[in-house]
Amino acid sequence: MEDKKELKEIMQESKRLYDEQCKKILSYKQILSYLFQSCLEEYKDLSLEEIQDLLDEGQSLDKMISKNVEDQSIRGSMIRYDLLYKLKNPQNSNSMWIDIEPQGMDPGTYDLFHRAFYYGARMVGRPRNDPEGFREDDFDNIQKIITLWICLQHAKYKNDTINKYVLEEKCILGQLKHSKDFYDLIEIQVMYPRQYQ
Repeated sequence: MEDKKELKEIMQESKRLYDEQCKKILSYKQILSYLFQSCLEEYKDLSLEEIQDLLDEGQSLDKMISKNVEDQSIRGSMIRYDLLYKLKNPQNSNSMWIDIEPQGMDPGTYDLFHRAFYYGARMVGRPRNDPEGFREDDFDNIQKIITLWICLQHAKYKNDTINKYVLEEKCILGQLKHSKDFYDLIEIQVMYPRQYQ
């Protein structure tokens, strides 16, 4: 009940910064369920209730608690993930990491995709030798990374755009072909919702 009151207050405070508002809003399971169903292949065939049940595993509140968001794996190059969740992939029961990065404004000085790619690349190696990740040289157990970037203020020509970037196998020579599960280890989505002005 308190969480619903907090959500209502957040929505009404127009002076709050977009990033902080978004981080709070995007921690609610009801909202995450809708986002995951709309944007992620792993969740598209599940009902909102089924997704919410999956999100309830290990977290009984109305809101999801983000994992440790600081990555200091490269000396002198710390990054902070806004919202970082470790969830089960409903298609195969493997673990996967989902990073959500709400952006108040399009940076303008660089393309948001390149920052998203950098964050995603850092996340791939982050769980190595971590209690929640893979051990030593057990590279066959690298967990899938999904990073979602939502930019709220941007140039008008970007309205209603969602771009998705994934790994793809191209066999140049020979007959060796892997299933998608083998190489489907990183996904980046950059979203520019419609601005109403």
